[in-house]
Amino acid sequence: MILLHISSKNEQNIIKIAQFIHAERLAVDISISTDAQRLVFDEKDIKKVQLFKLLAKTKALLFPTIDEKIRNMGFEVLPEIYSTPIIHMDWEQVSSLSHHIKLV
Repeated sequence: MILLHISSKNEQNIIKIAQFIHAERLAVDISISTDAQRLVFDEKDIKKVQLFKLLAKTKALLFPTIDEKIRNMGFEVLPEIYSTPIIHMDWEQVSSLSHHIKLV
């Protein structure tokens, strides 16, 4: 299992991705954070940029599929997408997640 991270400056893009991932059963436990900020450094200043972040649990084998489908959604600016492994998880939760996410 992995934790999928998707971030964008555009809230509607994140909502569209969340709806798509849910409809296609590509991930579960989808959450959206609307108050994330990224610090952007240039030569003299630091700027804060608002980000909208989506987090979801999914199977590692589905990451390439999710990445490709998001790339093909036609966004003007592609959202940032990456994953982190879920190292430890209760076995009952793993079974539940595996049941709700589509087969690879």
